[in-house]
Amino acid sequence: MVKLYPKTSLGMGLLYISGAISWLVAMGIAALWFRTILLNPHTNPKVGYAISPLYYFLVTFHGMSAMYIIVDDLALGIFAYALYKSGMSIVHFKTLTVLFWILNLAPIVTFAGGPITGWYMYPPLALQTGSWLVYHTNALIGLAYFFLFLNALAVILSSLVMFIDAIKTRPKEGKIPIFAAYAMMFAGALIFLTEPALAAGELWYTLYFWAGVSVNPLTWVVLFWFFGHPVVYYVPFTVFGGLYALIPQYAGRPLYSERWARWNIILLFTFSMLAWVHHLQTFPLPVYIRAFITPTTLILAAGSGLTVLNLALTIFYSPKGYNYKDPVGFAALIAYIGFILAGLQALILPINITNIIVHNTYYVVGHFHLMIWTIILVGSIAIILDMLRSKVGATLDFSSLSRGLLYAGLSMWTVGAFITGYTMSVAGYLGLIRRWDAYPVQFQPYMDIMTYGAIIMGASFVFIALPIVFTLLRVGIPIFWTPTTGVTTPSTITMNINSPKGGSGSIIKEIKETKGNTLDNKITKLK
Repeated sequence: MVKLYPKTSLGMGLLYISGAISWLVAMGIAALWFRTILLNPHTNPKVGYAISPLYYFLVTFHGMSAMYIIVDDLALGIFAYALYKSGMSIVHFKTLTVLFWILNLAPIVTFAGGPITGWYMYPPLALQTGSWLVYHTNALIGLAYFFLFLNALAVILSSLVMFIDAIKTRPKEGKIPIFAAYAMMFAGALIFLTEPALAAGELWYTLYFWAGVSVNPLTWVVLFWFFGHPVVYYVPFTVFGGLYALIPQYAGRPLYSERWARWNIILLFTFSMLAWVHHLQTFPLPVYIRAFITPTTLILAAGSGLTVLNLALTIFYSPKGYNYKDPVGFAALIAYIGFILAGLQALILPINITNIIVHNTYYVVGHFHLMIWTIILVGSIAIILDMLRSKVGATLDFSSLSRGLLYAGLSMWTVGAFITGYTMSVAGYLGLIRRWDAYPVQFQPYMDIMTYGAIIMGASFVFIALPIVFTLLRVGIPIFWTPTTGVTTPSTITMNINSPKGGSGSIIKEIKETKGNTLDNKITKLK
């Protein structure tokens, strides 16, 4: 019998993750498609004008599906799992299931119209009927924006409902576990506080086409970036909470300082909603606003640095060394290292003088794509693998085939990501403008390298996706999972309470629950 909706927090998390994976496949196909278009610099104007509409549609689809669907699905899916992992629970299963379908299906109406506005939908371009390949009437274009509004509304309500459920089911004594605390703030509160700006902008556009309501371009852009910058943190900061849970587990010790992690929530949450102004660096801004941009961006970066330091000390003081031989531990470590290396490109961006030089170039594209490919995607994969392990139960573990695919896929993905990302940044530093399908011929070798890197990533994604997708479909359990060989599987929850500054003198409270003395009977039954 088909289940109409999940009835567990883990099931709800996997539902949203399934939506993210589905759109990720579609987005990846679009990305490879337009990368093949960029293999040609299109110096012939006739050919360039012929291919441009398809290119800009693919770029728009790529950006919108990532920022309006995949990011939200991942954040909410991890949120639900954080509640499950922390002994908390989803309560409104039916409501969240309905919202999931609206979130994921509503944008299809928009994509059917063939938008070429870019995911940021800047006016006046987004207000022109010529910016749509299929829809050419005010009624249809207004409908397209209205369905984007429905998508944003579903995101807002999903995050709000999960946040309320988390409050209702929080521990009666003690603190909320660190994973759930991060999920509540960044996949919950940050979303329902900033996503309304996008919803308002989309509704404004709808009223423009349906009722002739005028749009102020500058006001709209400010409204958009109040959402457009925080959205890039929905998943990474939620993943931080997951890494705070997973890395100590595979390091064999508690988090170095849970106090740092909890105070960091305040810093990251506050400044993620203040640093958006740096997206207006190329606007004619007053000096005092430019003076505001640099410190807010640097303080936000300092919060990320504190996370890096906390996890580094956790790994460094591991009593037996970090266990990277487990697929979950390996993915968590790759996400952590990748986040550090991706952040190096951002060092010059808070500086007004240098930012203006590279702002609209591939330099910035390389930076934020590396962030997406490492902390967002690989970090999410680490959590998803842990989710699947929870789903199949303690009697099963990744098979040798599954481990081989995951190790090879994650390694190839990381190599391809850094080849592509750093090549983008070098080309951008040399002057390659982003979002142009016609570019100077001297940049063609850089485009070639980016495309080869993207192909490596596409192949590696297949390796990673096989055990995940088949397990979600419940058709690959015998292939990708094998009975565990151990006789005892302890489930350990470790909480670091009121840890002092030094970390090593922390007061540790460990709660251990050992389920059974042996798994032999279960393994025999499974066989």
